[in-house]
Amino acid sequence: MDINSTFSVAAPIDEVWKTLMDFERVAGCVPGAQVLNKLSDDAYQVGMKVKLGPVTMQYRGQMTVLERDGDAHRAVFEGRAQETRGQGTAQGTATLTLVEAEGRTLGTVSADVGLSGKVAAMGRSIIGSVTDQMMSLFAENLQAMVAGPAPDQAEPAAGQVAGAGTDTTESAAAAPPAPPITTTPAPRPPQAAAAAETSLNAFELAKGIVLDQLSSLPKLLCVIAAVAFVAYRLGRRAGGR
Repeated sequence: MDINSTFSVAAPIDEVWKTLMDFERVAGCVPGAQVLNKLSDDAYQVGMKVKLGPVTMQYRGQMTVLERDGDAHRAVFEGRAQETRGQGTAQGTATLTLVEAEGRTLGTVSADVGLSGKVAAMGRSIIGSVTDQMMSLFAENLQAMVAGPAPDQAEPAAGQVAGAGTDTTESAAAAPPAPPITTTPAPRPPQAAAAAETSLNAFELAKGIVLDQLSSLPKLLCVIAAVAFVAYRLGRRAGGR
C-alpha cells in the first residue's frame, strides 16, 4: 500500500531537519508513538498505540535509518512492528524529503506499507484519511516544537529585581500584593500533550469519513429508483404494443 502525505512548517529548513533527526525528541509529535530504546545512532526500538473504538492495539518494533542526506534534506527509513497482543504486523519503508519555499519548510513523506490483522481490514481509503489527519497533528506539534518558548517568558530586567540598588522596604510597600498561589498546572505545549497522550483514536478519525461517504447513499438510491421506474414504464409500453 502506497501512502503519500505532506506537511508544512513555518521555520527554516535546517532547523526543521535538525529537529526531525532528533528522533527521541520528535517522537512526541506523532500521536500514539514513542521511542522505547535507542539501539544505535540509526536504529531505535519504537512503540505505537492505536485505538479503534473499544479495541486498543499496541505495536512494538524497530525503526532503522537506511539513508540520511543532510545536504539534500532527504532520509529513508525502514520499520517493522508487530502487535503485542495479536497477530497483526506492519512493515514498510518511507522516504522523507524537505524543501524550502517562501520562508516555510515543506515536507513530503512517501511510504510503501504492508499491513496485516485488524488494521488492514480498515481499507485503503480509511487508512489514507487517518494518515492525513495524523500528519496534520504532527505538523501542528512540530511547529510548536521548532517555535521555541514564548517571548513573554524572558527573565525580568536587573533594575526590576528587588534589592538591586533600591530600598527593599519601599519596594515592598509600593508593590501590589502578590497573586495567590494555585495548584492548577500550567498548560502544556502541544508536543508535551502529544507525548503524554500515547493512544491514537483512529475510530473517531475514521467515523467522520465513513459518515461522509454514507451521506451520498440516499442520492444514489434516488437515482437507482428513477432509473428503475423509467425502465418499468418503457417495458409496459413495449408489452402493450
